[in-house]
Amino acid sequence: MLLARVDELPPGATKKFAFEQRGQTTEAFLANVEGEFVAFVNRCVHLPITLDLDDNDFFTCDAKLFVCKTHGSVYAPRDGKCVGGPGQGKSLERLPLVIENGAVYLDVLP
Repeated sequence: MLLARVDELPPGATKKFAFEQRGQTTEAFLANVEGEFVAFVNRCVHLPITLDLDDNDFFTCDAKLFVCKTHGSVYAPRDGKCVGGPGQGKSLERLPLVIENGAVYLDVLP
């Protein structure tokens, strides 16, 4: 599934998308973290709500961490591990990506 062209998402940018997982539509987001592309299910580990409150803004003000705008939990953007706030020690669900020919794709999920 094509998510974005590499040049569409500069470092610090994010893009939401949806995909089918286990027969249900799941919301997720793609992020460019200092040139590395990562994707996670858009669901806080503390309570099952979206991190961004539907504004496609996932980073803290300094763009170093992802933040849940409801609880203030913060996540390391490379691995999704909660490093502060409710849910510490748990991790966001990371999604597999394939990058080829200048495009970022969601890898096939069962």
